[in-house]
Amino acid sequence: MRPFIAFIFFAFAAPVAAQPGPVVISELMWSGSTASTADEWIELYNASNAAIDLVGWTLTYRSGDEDKVMFVLDAAVIPAGQTFLIANYAANHKNSLLAVEPQRVDAAVSLPNTKLLLQLYDGDPQAGGQLIDVADDGRGAPFAGDSASKSAMVRIAFDQPGDQPESWATATEQSGWDAGASELGTPGSIPAYLLPEGGEPEPVMGTNILPMSWASVKGHLYP
Repeated sequence: MRPFIAFIFFAFAAPVAAQPGPVVISELMWSGSTASTADEWIELYNASNAAIDLVGWTLTYRSGDEDKVMFVLDAAVIPAGQTFLIANYAANHKNSLLAVEPQRVDAAVSLPNTKLLLQLYDGDPQAGGQLIDVADDGRGAPFAGDSASKSAMVRIAFDQPGDQPESWATATEQSGWDAGASELGTPGSIPAYLLPEGGEPEPVMGTNILPMSWASVKGHLYP
């Protein structure tokens, strides 16, 4: 007798659009690369001056009219002013053009070329996890990025919700790629033009406690 395996998908209640905190979805490569259409990745960015513990944080994606879990982070801390790269392939994989090693490699990373919508929660959305950030709005083509030129979708406004078109732009810089790659984007770093003079990220909170949970961060940001 064959074992019965049940696949359960959750339909989450429509969340309120998130006013982004210090951790945002900063860049997406939804088009794949010239090496593979599945050479996709998601970058998170910690704009604060305190490390933030991401254990239990959940990323969902839109499928039809439902939001489904793409993955849940474990053993994950994002340092202050740094990025956290999540990719479908390791940097040394034959289908990857990344020159930087992702902090997490997960075959669940799959980004649609239409109706893109990612939602980042600080826990399980079925158990009270709060919506932290959003990328795109789940309607039509993605706000930015280009499949023809293999250019990433880059966050250009960290203080605006990610479900607004003006929060995003198509990449114009290149770093973090293998030699000879023509792709545009900056996996593993923030584009220079988004950083203040001096090249260092501008902290959005004033504490040197390391690391911090999101609940602690909110206490500093929104007393």
